[in-house]
Amino acid sequence: MKRACAIVAAVALPLALGPLVAGPAGAAQPRIYHTISSTHGSANLVVTQGCEVSEVYVSSSKAMYAAQPGPVGKQGLTGVFVRVTDVCASSHALASAPAAGGGGSVVFEADVQNSAPLVVDARLTKASVTTDLPGTDGNGDPVTVHLVARWTGTGPLEHSTVSTHTHFGDGNVSANDNNLRRAAVASVSVQVAGRSITGRTDDAGLEQVKSHCIEVPRPGAIDFYPCFGFPG
Repeated sequence: MKRACAIVAAVALPLALGPLVAGPAGAAQPRIYHTISSTHGSANLVVTQGCEVSEVYVSSSKAMYAAQPGPVGKQGLTGVFVRVTDVCASSHALASAPAAGGGGSVVFEADVQNSAPLVVDARLTKASVTTDLPGTDGNGDPVTVHLVARWTGTGPLEHSTVSTHTHFGDGNVSANDNNLRRAAVASVSVQVAGRSITGRTDDAGLEQVKSHCIEVPRPGAIDFYPCFGFPG
């Protein structure tokens, strides 16, 4: 199943950058944003029972973020996408749309999220989330998805860094990311609308980002926020 689940868990707590040097009078002051930690777990599960193929995508995260100066914010976000396809049925036999991958018809679909945070250790060796996510199904009817997901790290802890410095007409931006990632296996259990989907998948992973981003707008620049994707 190909599905992009965008989970925004942004940036937090000041890292030790040292004191800023004041610029000349009238110069715009740098805007600094920090991520203490943004940690994310994902899992993609496919289960086949008879004619029905059930697809479940789980994404869960927790983050701490802040501007400098500014208060520290915390954010949790969990999302679940569920799709059940009858691969034996003709697409003309059911009122629902044909499955995205072709061959059969979608008999149930739901895409829900809430603010439940991922519970994870600092070395990305294990993580979990258990929560009820209210929302609507593909027909607009109310549903509640009960989710239990657990990750166990299996691969080595991979470390990477990214540093970028970009010049725009309205100013400059510098960003540095410190990334950790570990492959994982996940056990996923979903109950929704009288259906129970349970399984284990190695199409899963855990990752953590710590970063900071600095914007330096030129005097008079308007809507210059490249740290948030708006280069001005």
